[in-house]
Amino acid sequence: MSPIVKRIIAGIGANTYDQLANIAMQLASLPIFLSHWDLHTYGTWLVISAIPSYLSMADVGMVTVAGNRMSMLAGAGEMPAANRVFQSAQMFILLTCASIAMLAIPAALLLPVPELGSLDMRLALAALLASVLLSLGAGLSNAAFLSTGRYAQGVTMNVTARLLEWAGGIAGLLLAGTFAAVACGMLAVRVATLLWISRQSTSTRAGLSWGMGDADWAEVRAMLKPSIAFMTFPISNALTFQGFTLLTAHLLGPAAVAVFNTYRTVARVAVQVTSTLSHALWPEFARMFGSGQLDALRRLLLRTALIGALGAIALSAVLYVCAPLLLRIWTKGEIPFHASVMAAFLCYAAVAGLWHIPRVVLLATNQHGRLGVAALALSALSLLGAWVLGTQMQIMGLVVAMIGGEVLAMSVCLWLTAQTFLSRDNPAEELDESSAVHYR
Repeated sequence: MSPIVKRIIAGIGANTYDQLANIAMQLASLPIFLSHWDLHTYGTWLVISAIPSYLSMADVGMVTVAGNRMSMLAGAGEMPAANRVFQSAQMFILLTCASIAMLAIPAALLLPVPELGSLDMRLALAALLASVLLSLGAGLSNAAFLSTGRYAQGVTMNVTARLLEWAGGIAGLLLAGTFAAVACGMLAVRVATLLWISRQSTSTRAGLSWGMGDADWAEVRAMLKPSIAFMTFPISNALTFQGFTLLTAHLLGPAAVAVFNTYRTVARVAVQVTSTLSHALWPEFARMFGSGQLDALRRLLLRTALIGALGAIALSAVLYVCAPLLLRIWTKGEIPFHASVMAAFLCYAAVAGLWHIPRVVLLATNQHGRLGVAALALSALSLLGAWVLGTQMQIMGLVVAMIGGEVLAMSVCLWLTAQTFLSRDNPAEELDESSAVHYR
């Protein structure tokens, strides 16, 4: 078995652990929270916890772009240059997150926002904001794992940390039952696990180290263009996920948020399964691209994209059959099964899974600029459509808008992937100048 296949299999195993952990937390969270809070209170918590996700854009995409460049440089055998990128990214993230924290956390505690009607809600929001900013440090650790051929180890450690963080939140719920207790329980565990993972990420002799002695602002400037382009993806995700959560709350109320999020969670299992393969491929795409193995990259892309698409469609069909029983057990009958609504959610999930791997190859090789602009525009258009359709068709209108946006985004992604990797005799001559190495 070749080293590439071994790494992909290990990555799939780690991502399977990731998805099982996500599913377990999602399945367990709803009944645990509803056993201590009513549906309205739980919906309020979902809204509060959705707001800090916007700070995941605080690095303007620098962490992911740095990880890609480090992987491509590692593929080309240039580890000193990879370490320079690593330490430059550390410098940028430290300055950026510290600046944002000094503004965002006091604002959450002190600004007169009517929606934050209690000290409990303000403390919870402040703790969640701190957790999101700290997660960017974990992202740098992931970049170190990714570029040193230890993607599976990095995923496994981060999933374990997330499980412990979730357990910390549940402990806060059981002990105090307040929003702040849940958020602070999660924050305490995140700090501890961040220190553990950071130490392990550079424990090998690969040449990466924490610190800023080799940091170079020229490296930061070189990464700014693809980083800013990458920022369009978390903005698009925020519009698609948190944006739809907040819109549902505005149009239909907190109780409808719980229903909407529950159905979407079930449907997105199909996408999550596809991602177990696509994210395992991420470091391999970057490494092949950095070392100039473009023919091997094309073959890997075509084969795995077909597998991912068929898997997303098949799993969506299976989930439709299982959804009535799953909802009845998971929500204890509080959220009923509606066949047409679930079918619509699963149609959305199937379409999302179809273009997951083509998107990843663009992201992993820093060739994502045009797709990011298109995805952002289409996410905004989808949310606007949901505003109009949601007032007329309730939750079904929201889902129809999501499907329309996903179909358009998929079409753009497939066209860009074919144009970039499949339709040229020598694509390396025309690829984005922000790529990390000179191609061979």
